[in-house]
Amino acid sequence: MQDFEQFEIEQLDTNELIASPQSAASVPAPESKQTETAAQENDAPSEKTSSEKSPSKKAPSKKEPSKKGPPKKVPPKTTKQILIGLLIKIAVVAVLIWVVFTFVLGLSVHYGNNMYPAVNDGDLTVSFRLQKPFINAVVLYRVNGKTEVGRVIALEGSVVDISENGSLTVNGVSPAEEVFYATYQAENSPVTFPYTVEPGKVFILNDFRQDINDSRTFGTVDRKDLMGPMLFTVRRRNF
Repeated sequence: MQDFEQFEIEQLDTNELIASPQSAASVPAPESKQTETAAQENDAPSEKTSSEKSPSKKAPSKKEPSKKGPPKKVPPKTTKQILIGLLIKIAVVAVLIWVVFTFVLGLSVHYGNNMYPAVNDGDLTVSFRLQKPFINAVVLYRVNGKTEVGRVIALEGSVVDISENGSLTVNGVSPAEEVFYATYQAENSPVTFPYTVEPGKVFILNDFRQDINDSRTFGTVDRKDLMGPMLFTVRRRNF
């Protein structure tokens, strides 16, 4: 009996010894998993920080060239379309010319020798409407339905005086002009001297002073009737 009990005890001890290595080997396994997970957690921030420090560079997007088809063939214009287009262009040019010579430039053919030698008979005169008149300027103006050429002697507020001996003064001073003809008053004229130029008007005389068809006869000229100072003349006769 003692031997049998001793055999059982020894058998139990051997069983424990056999079982103990397995239990001992199975115990550290969870610890290794925990250490691996902890290592992964420790490594994760470093990866995140590295990703934050070095942002990913996106490659620039390239626009793909648009695919265009072959150009469409334009049908040739008919004769009617060409004529209509030509007429439209002519009309536009005509309107532009009309606007220029109505609001910008004044154009007139001068007849007579009242402005000799500055302007001769038959000269084509061109004036600038947008420029205001000034003293001693040769201007185009309209009076009694006709376009005339004359020289501005005085502006509004000035006093013009013509003596009986043919001397001309403006505000008591002889004007600086290259006119060597004596200036006399017009007979049977309502204009008397000394004469004060009204507001908004100008006093005009001819360079050939023997021709009295100027402000000595019909008085001052309204600024609205002026076509501006003369820019140039084109000689049409007596070249």
